[in-house]
Amino acid sequence: MTEHFNLAENLTQMNKKLAVSLLSLLFSVNFPLAGWAETVLEKVNRTGVLTAGVRTDVAPFGYTDKNNALQGYSVDLIKLIQQRLEKQLNKPIKLELKTVDLKNRFNQVETGKLDIVCEATSITPEREQNVDFSVPYFTTGIQLLVREADGERLDPTKASETQLEAVKESNITVGFLLGTTTDDEFRPIYPEAKWQVVGSRADGIRRLRAAEIDLMASDGILLLGELWKQQLDFKEFRLLPEQPLTFEDYGCILPKNSSQWGTMVNQTITSEDNTQLWNKWFDAKTGRFPYQRFQTSVKP
Repeated sequence: MTEHFNLAENLTQMNKKLAVSLLSLLFSVNFPLAGWAETVLEKVNRTGVLTAGVRTDVAPFGYTDKNNALQGYSVDLIKLIQQRLEKQLNKPIKLELKTVDLKNRFNQVETGKLDIVCEATSITPEREQNVDFSVPYFTTGIQLLVREADGERLDPTKASETQLEAVKESNITVGFLLGTTTDDEFRPIYPEAKWQVVGSRADGIRRLRAAEIDLMASDGILLLGELWKQQLDFKEFRLLPEQPLTFEDYGCILPKNSSQWGTMVNQTITSEDNTQLWNKWFDAKTGRFPYQRFQTSVKP
């Protein structure tokens, strides 16, 4: 009888241990799922922190000044989003700015490490498969930066037929950045050219000035921004052609399926506050980076 009682007691204890183990497993599975389901706005409201990504190599959208401080239109846009978040949530929100690059900018958002990235990212259907985008806040396009001395020879809209016949794609070296729309969409159009990877736009412009490459292909606004940041003489260069070869809409990178967060960001971008911010940077007469004036300055 005692043996039967001990066996029953042991089975009961084993069942209790099994139940505890199953509960532990259940909680270990459920907690991460609950955290994963938390929306961006819920997370920001809970933590009081907005984590955002910017870049330092895309002037005038994101760069560091001589004091190593972050500057740029996109940096100011994120700060405007933070201010509007504080009003919406009725509490202080700390802004944590992280530096991203061409390689990790999408992954940082996809994995939840960043709530948003605003810099100079073109909105494309391929990218929209993995992340969401805000409404566009700037439109530019791919252009070619050349030395002024080569402007007539390499500009298909200005060169004569004789000059164009003398210029063969296989004799032209074009600098470009990996992981950009120039790399993905523009480079395949001219497969015969000598495409040379450069580490940055600054590196590309250095090689261009040293005649190591003939052209630097990138978004026109970013090529001008790098010249501006380096305080180089715009008369040394020319952007070809005058009208961009493509049209690129820039938007902020957002987590997939974050509709409420996206609505808040879009409302900020379309707000009067952002119109004033945009003019502060890009107005043709009074802007910190008067885009039309810079375009004019690189024409012959």
